[in-house]
Amino acid sequence: MQQSDVLGRRIGAAIIDIGIVFVLLLLLGSLIGSEVGPDAPDSTRFSDLDRLAILCLVFGYYWIPEALWGQTAGKRVLDIRVERVDGSKAGFGATFVRTLVLVLIDWLVGLIVVLVTGERRARLGDLAAKTRVVAAHGRPGDDQPKPPPSDEDVLTQIMR
Repeated sequence: MQQSDVLGRRIGAAIIDIGIVFVLLLLLGSLIGSEVGPDAPDSTRFSDLDRLAILCLVFGYYWIPEALWGQTAGKRVLDIRVERVDGSKAGFGATFVRTLVLVLIDWLVGLIVVLVTGERRARLGDLAAKTRVVAAHGRPGDDQPKPPPSDEDVLTQIMR
């Protein structure tokens, strides 16, 4: 499966992951932060240590599962994973770079970069870490047999 074939699944996985991170941030936000009046700005609710905890939660949500399994929850649901460009496991170093770029830069320009990187469909973190997102199963070169052709495909070939 080519990089461009997983673009829709990448977007879907990102939406799922953002939803999960949002819920985790709501839970964390309810546990930390100072009690302030309802009219107070959000910036007064969290201390620097609270902000660091939030950053670590977001960073860890993406980095640790991708380093261990090549997938966040969203990628797992949509059957895609992160790997090195050569097809090997991305590991902690590459996924650290990838996540660092995601947290610092990609969230601003990620979709634009994905759309302009041609068939590779990579975000800045992928380019910096030399990784890619691929279908988790059925990649070319895997020892999995191809599924048999559908009846419609067989009839089309016979009718030619």
